[in-house]
Parts: sequence; C-alpha cells; structure tokens
Amino acid sequence: MDENVSRLTVYDSRKKPDLVSYLVKAARELTLYRYAYYNFVTNTLSTRYRRSVLGFFWTLISPLINLIILAVVFSLVFKQDIRTFGVYVFSALSPWTFISSCLNQSPPIFISAESYLKKVYVPKFLFPLTLVSVEGINFFSSMVSIYIIFLFLGARLSWVMLFSPLAMLITFMFVLGLVMMLSVANVYFRDVAHITLVVVSALMFTLPIMYPMTSVPLEYQFIFTYNPFYHFINLFRVILYYTAVPTWSDWLIPLGIALGSLLLGFFVLMKQDLDLVFRL
Repeated sequence: MDENVSRLTVYDSRKKPDLVSYLVKAARELTLYRYAYYNFVTNTLSTRYRRSVLGFFWTLISPLINLIILAVVFSLVFKQDIRTFGVYVFSALSPWTFISSCLNQSPPIFISAESYLKKVYVPKFLFPLTLVSVEGINFFSSMVSIYIIFLFLGARLSWVMLFSPLAMLITFMFVLGLVMMLSVANVYFRDVAHITLVVVSALMFTLPIMYPMTSVPLEYQFIFTYNPFYHFINLFRVILYYTAVPTWSDWLIPLGIALGSLLLGFFVLMKQDLDLVFRL
C-alpha cells in the first residue's frame, strides 16, 4: 500500500468517553484551537460594533448609562438615598446582566454555528465559550463603569474590591455550564429558546437586585438561599456594597455551584457530541 495514502479516522460509536478524558481533550483542543477561539471572540465584537463611531467604547458607556438611569428611577420609587441605594443596585445588577445576557443568547448557539460544524471540525465547546467570553468582556467593562459611578457617588473604595476578578471567574464558570446545557437542549427542543427568555425575565424579580432584603418578610428570606443565582449576586454585593471580606461560605457555596454547573455542562455536551451535528 502506498505510504502517502491518507489515513482515515474511524469513530467507534460503541466507545463512550468518560468525563475526565473528555475534559482533558477539551483542554488540549483549547490550546490547539486557541487562534480560532481568539478569532471567534474578536469577530463577534467587531461585528457587534461595526460602523459605530464609538465602537468598543459602547461596552463601557452603555452599562454606565443604564446603571445611572436605573439607580435614579428606583431610588425615587423606594425613596432611598441615591448614593447608598445606587451602590446597592449596581453591585448586583452588573453580575445579573452578565448572567441573563448569556442565558438569553445561549439556546441558538449551535444552530447558528451549523455552517461551521457541518464543514470543518471545530471543538463544539468553543461556541458556548465564545459567547460567555464576549459577554465577559462586557461584564468587565460594566465593572469599570461601577467603579466610576462609585467615585462619582462618593462611595468608599476598599482593597476588598480586589476580590472582584475572582468572583467574576467563579460566575464565568457557572454561566458557561448553563450555556452549554441550554445550547445542547435547544438543538433537540426548539422551545427552549422561548422558555429561557420567560424564565430569565421572571428570575430577576426573585432576586434582591432592585429591592433591599429588608423589604422581604423575615420568614420568607430563607427562600433566597435555595436560589443558586442568589449566591453569586450576594458574593458581589458583599465585596462591592458592604466592602467586607467574604466568608468561607460566601466563597464555597457559589464555587461549588459553579463547578457542578460546569461539569454538568461538559457532561451533557459529551453525551451528545457525536449526535449533535445530525440534529441541526
């Protein structure tokens, strides 16, 4: 046989990879396809702000304007001091905006990437990772906006705020797992996109973002502890609003939820990895 003949790669459908080997493979492919990942992120950002005068600066200006409007409106509604209540709202609204934006955009990820997936081999986890990375950049910009607003309102800045990047990383892991699960589910059940929009919109009002916890009757406040999203909002609020060093439980609870979400997301993607393309 001619040695120059290309070798065919044969996939055995009976061979089921375990989660550990799949994660190792994903880490290796992230290194090999790092330039593709970089191009996906930069192209998404450039497309979003194409023909815009301010361009990428909108990632800083847009959250700044939205946060100011919301702070003014809700401080008047709840008759709270704009300084303290503004900081209270900003500390939770920014992470929630990141979470909700990722979840709302996640269902059609693989459907939109059909042209890539059916022509060339691209690691499937790159597409959810690209979405969360793009929104993560916007999240980082909104955090910069928050610090600007804090200075404008005369809020006290503390070294505790240096914990913000770690809190952002934990939230990133949590959201990435959810995005992978929703994007896979929507390939098989197209109603997931519509359900996600409704659920995410309703979830905002179940979290103490726009209203203080003191407005909730004491006997019902324990319900928030059963909401996984609450622990991420609370982590940022402890760091940014109370400027206190988070306790071990403040860190470990969201970290445990984030790891569970990330592993479950990769597990769902692993189970449907070979079948996903044929369902598009």
